[in-house]
Amino acid sequence: MRFIENFLSSAEASGWLTDLEDRNRVNWQRESFRIFGRPVLAPRQLAWFGDAGLNYRYTGIDHEAVGWPPTLAVLKGRIEELAGQKFNFLLLNRYADGADYMGWHRDDERGCAGHIASLSIGATRRFSIDVIGDDDRHSRQTLELGNGSLLIFDGRQRHCLRATKKPCGLRINLTFRLIAP
Repeated sequence: MRFIENFLSSAEASGWLTDLEDRNRVNWQRESFRIFGRPVLAPRQLAWFGDAGLNYRYTGIDHEAVGWPPTLAVLKGRIEELAGQKFNFLLLNRYADGADYMGWHRDDERGCAGHIASLSIGATRRFSIDVIGDDDRHSRQTLELGNGSLLIFDGRQRHCLRATKKPCGLRINLTFRLIAP
């Protein structure tokens, strides 16, 4: 796991937040998926980009990519250089406020490979991850993901972004992934 607190400057991160909020550039959606047979509305909005024709399937829903906007392709290149790996898919999560969240999960769907590079833009939120040490012991680590921070980690580790009652604003999380075609 690697955490770079100021990967983007405050000004760069603010610019990205404005760009990603532009509904003409990003098609934000709120999906419904099934838990124990019941439809549940996702507690956040999402969007995705990636190599044209690549499909990332999770929660029983296909997310087919149609390519990379030029500005996101440049950002992807910067992150790939730092992470030392290629990425071919980007899942974006939009958390309007502290009530929006991502529950405990693993990103271990079929086809997932390598690490995830998670870029946070906007309001600071608390991220928790279960880490397995060299001695196979588990420990829980909590990080404050601030505006412009980048976390590179193994998505197979259990992790979450909990809801909070503390007042907080908009946060967009960009998770760059490597999906086997």
